[in-house]
Amino acid sequence: DIGFSHDPSCHIITTAREIPSLELAKTCLALVDTLGKYSVLNMPTLDVIDLHVSTTQLVETFKETTSLENKLSIIHYLLVHKNETEHVLELLSYEIEQPLSVGLPQMFREFLIGSSYASVQRNLPSDANQLINLLPVTMQPPGSSFETTIGDKTISLSQDTLWNASMMLLSPQQRVTPYRPDIWVKLWEQLMKNAKGKQKFKPSQVVEKLLVSLVCYQPEALSRSSTPMSPATSLTFSTSSLPKDLSTLKNSIDSLPFYEMESCTASKQEHIISVNLRELSMHLLKQSTENRVTCFQWQTQTPMHVHAVATRYIAAQLEQSRHLCQSLCKICTRSIKWEEKGFVFIDLLPDDVRFLLFTSLEQYHLAAESIAFPVPLGFTSFFTFLGYRTLTFNTFLQYVQRHVFELQIDVMKIIMADILDTKKGVERKLTLLSLLPRMRAKRLLNQWSHPVSLMIRAREHSMNVLSGVEAANAKPQILQKTKNYQLGNEIMYKHGLAAFPTGDRLSPLDTFLDLLTAKASLNELDFGLL
Repeated sequence: DIGFSHDPSCHIITTAREIPSLELAKTCLALVDTLGKYSVLNMPTLDVIDLHVSTTQLVETFKETTSLENKLSIIHYLLVHKNETEHVLELLSYEIEQPLSVGLPQMFREFLIGSSYASVQRNLPSDANQLINLLPVTMQPPGSSFETTIGDKTISLSQDTLWNASMMLLSPQQRVTPYRPDIWVKLWEQLMKNAKGKQKFKPSQVVEKLLVSLVCYQPEALSRSSTPMSPATSLTFSTSSLPKDLSTLKNSIDSLPFYEMESCTASKQEHIISVNLRELSMHLLKQSTENRVTCFQWQTQTPMHVHAVATRYIAAQLEQSRHLCQSLCKICTRSIKWEEKGFVFIDLLPDDVRFLLFTSLEQYHLAAESIAFPVPLGFTSFFTFLGYRTLTFNTFLQYVQRHVFELQIDVMKIIMADILDTKKGVERKLTLLSLLPRMRAKRLLNQWSHPVSLMIRAREHSMNVLSGVEAANAKPQILQKTKNYQLGNEIMYKHGLAAFPTGDRLSPLDTFLDLLTAKASLNELDFGLL
């Protein structure tokens, strides 16, 4: 794959089925304009040879080859240069159905990167085309070497970067016919552009930022109005400002098998989008203002161009990520009609289909996370419950502890209701609750009507009273509960805590209640809970 859109990479090795075998001594190929775009003329024999590689041939090569690099190159070529997304999804479907398929996360990454780049390339304003060279186009590094076996032949390909390209190529003014507009002049111009030191945006820049920010990410403590991008403006604006071929993806008849909404106040998707937008905008702004050659180049790209490219690319990330997720769900459940959505849909799946869907979405989640792509709203809870139904509880717990699964409030309500209140079930519930943030665990404890839940809440209430946390301002609901348990102000003031007689004024309960009343007033105590 050699062109002007990116450095030489993603080379495809395929068999020449339609090209006749030629003797090296009798081969001298020449381009003739009248023969067409893909035909060449063999000068010694005057044979016309067609060098066109069809999509069908690339699909067959993909299925025959064992080299992951060759498969990734074919995916890149079909997405970026041929704009044939449906054929790529067909190849991904073939790989998913293979029992020992490896490299699916890499293929998903290549799909996300390539399709996002191709989408922006098709819909970018003409005056901002220079910035598209700064966007990532593939995950394969230039200069990689690989080996593949096709049929009975083993072919190896290696590539090295010249230390000084000008030593191997004449400049336009040094040639016999100066400034002749041919491929060598274009190659020289491209090398001069690359010599300026401009670098493409790397998804790893965002991944490194998210390693820190996601650790401090607390949905219960955030509000949408305080984040850089809110659904009322940014997400809706980004998708609505896109051309029709992108916006129609979300409004198509086919939909995802889960509800695209989240119950938390600040979604993780919004956080990832905001970090992506900030890092990409800063990168484009820095690279477009450095290493100027002429005094007029500063007028070619403005901050408005940077904003246009950045917003389109981030919106394309979200749309292509959703498109891939939707396609994977259709591939894995093609024999099942989607009559239900969400958690009910998972319960209705057969075990083999559920396992296939889980493994595919697991690798999709890994691919999206490794390049900092956002996933659709609702995917996190759907994926977590799918893992809960597919894996054993111990394995599911390991996924949670390693932050693969996120225990949002909606999926935790279903899991808590699904686990029976047996001795083993109570232990499992307490284990899951211990992995949650404090506020989320308290909400679930309040809805769990079990003696263990009451005991934990009573202990926390007592601890807060003794430490002075709840003494400052009593909650209205606690005041109401306290009134229900007061038998009269006269009895309470005269006999202290005689409203709860135990027969022994020195019992541990009376002593403990006396201690609480010494730290807080009666209106601040939840006697019903205690």
